[in-house]
Amino acid sequence: MVSAALLSVVEDVTRYRFIEPGPFQAGEGEVTAEDLIANLPYRAGCLLWFDHHITNKLKGVDFRGAWREAPSAARVVYEYYNKDGSLGAWAELIAETDRIDSAALTMDDIRNPNGYVLVSMTVEGKRPQDEPYWLHLINLLRRNDRARLLKDPEVERRCEEFKLINEEYGQALSLYSDLVGNVLVTDFRKVFHGEPGNRFLAYALFPKCDTWVKISDYAADPSRVHLAVGHSIFSRANPVNVGELMAKFGGGGHRGAGTCRPKVEAAEIALKEIIGTLKNESL
Repeated sequence: MVSAALLSVVEDVTRYRFIEPGPFQAGEGEVTAEDLIANLPYRAGCLLWFDHHITNKLKGVDFRGAWREAPSAARVVYEYYNKDGSLGAWAELIAETDRIDSAALTMDDIRNPNGYVLVSMTVEGKRPQDEPYWLHLINLLRRNDRARLLKDPEVERRCEEFKLINEEYGQALSLYSDLVGNVLVTDFRKVFHGEPGNRFLAYALFPKCDTWVKISDYAADPSRVHLAVGHSIFSRANPVNVGELMAKFGGGGHRGAGTCRPKVEAAEIALKEIIGTLKNESL
């Protein structure tokens, strides 16, 4: 959302399109010479590309834009256009975006979210029906007015709704999660299809884990299973690069978090290897 808002201020943006990284990397969605791509894998033919995921780093490819390892894609966009210091007023929003996207959050941020942190939790990128809200947020963010954003009636309503959803989500996490050594494993297949809550809540509920594997049904393709893996934001000692691990199973991400969607029949084998790797076991 912040990358889109900032790009709409510095470039002539007339529309927005949203897509998940996997389908986009596989070639879904047309790319034209007028397109600005942010927070997604590179696609040839675009005008400008901005990203920060290690698994999307290019070798020997000329492109306009910028890629580097950074806390957020918004940071990459900001630094590309702020060489003359003209975007200094955006510094606070970019810093907060870095903190949220890189999960540099406190236990209180997770248990009692507020401000930009709480607003970020109202955005669930896997629900296309929320696109009008995403566009509304972009319009608010591009004004770079924190007070106006937080007092917007629709944003306030979404925040209150999220708090209720998060309570139900916390109960489901407690019911369907198990610690396997240092790895928290949550299996929501066939048992929980409710709205996702705070994506870091599991680390607050299970502080002894250093990594989390969440397994869920994949509504867009029932022949596949969705596996999401992440390092705990409170215990970052696990050496496994999650993005590289997910790439072995057709997915991707960055060092601290990533996803893959193996076929249902291959899910258990993938899950065993992923958990074993996160436990630093030789399989």
